[in-house]
Amino acid sequence: MSSETFDANKLTVEDIFRAKQERRRRLAKLPFEEKIEIVKRLQTVQVKMAKNERLVFESFLRTCPDFAGEPIAEWDVVEDWYAKRALAPPAKPYNERPDIIALTTSGKKIGVELKSWVNREQIAEARRQEKIQDKIVRAIGEQRPNETQHIGYVWLSAKATTFDARDADQLREQISRLISQVDNNWPQEHGLRECSHEVIDFTSFPVLGKYLQSVQAEPAIRGRSEINWIDFRPPGGSYSPKAMLDTLRGSLVAHKTDERYKDLKNHVDLDEVYLLVHYDFKAFAYNTPFDSPDFGFKEAAEFASDELHGEGGYFDRIFLFHFLWGKEEAYKIF
Repeated sequence: MSSETFDANKLTVEDIFRAKQERRRRLAKLPFEEKIEIVKRLQTVQVKMAKNERLVFESFLRTCPDFAGEPIAEWDVVEDWYAKRALAPPAKPYNERPDIIALTTSGKKIGVELKSWVNREQIAEARRQEKIQDKIVRAIGEQRPNETQHIGYVWLSAKATTFDARDADQLREQISRLISQVDNNWPQEHGLRECSHEVIDFTSFPVLGKYLQSVQAEPAIRGRSEINWIDFRPPGGSYSPKAMLDTLRGSLVAHKTDERYKDLKNHVDLDEVYLLVHYDFKAFAYNTPFDSPDFGFKEAAEFASDELHGEGGYFDRIFLFHFLWGKEEAYKIF
């Protein structure tokens, strides 16, 4: 995808996982120097995306144009607000707060502080897992066509450990030998039954046991892939929303009483200051989902509103915003 055609505001949740899988496959085939250069470019893009308050607020404004009780006449991210209007910014640190400054049609000046609804511990762990998975897939290298008789896909599950590149050759040899063993024994183990085969005993495959929790072979009758048929299963399964709701509860309590916003209106000459908590791509990609059967974003907003107990702290209004393309929802929770 070129920079000319890339529109981050139209990035779907499916795009995220396809891109991550494609990145992993491409990296496995590239020379080391090119891999380092790509990683550097990705890090630059991630920093820009992380700081792109404009992108989030534009989407929020389209979804909830009357969030201030009247139309917005003009707005900017805080740095541009002063620069474009040749205004002298307030003294530090108030020259960088809040993230957005807006003016309503009646002349009311509003500040909007953006905060992401994320569980940072989960993100850190997920990224560690991604690094381990990438190294294992690169160690496996370019995959030969799937010539097994009974296996359609092979799903790996990694341990939380550091990968030693010196084990790459043995890991590649042992995964090939394990798959051949499972395929050869399939008729005796499963016959014609449509069931998966999971390996957790790696006594005969010590290097696999060093890095993998399990290897699960899916029967060919469920589908077959000839390329990249050995991989890590995409995130999924059944979840409880409790983990992310606990994160949201803690974030709301911490943000609304954050002393940095106590006198913000006076220092920045604002009439009102709002808090916008957004559920974004980072939260979706790395955190436990907040939703489950019969519980969605609306219910999460109701939960958040109840948790505030009618108290917004240093904020005049608080909003919860679902920032995923095609799934945008916004609720005033205080």
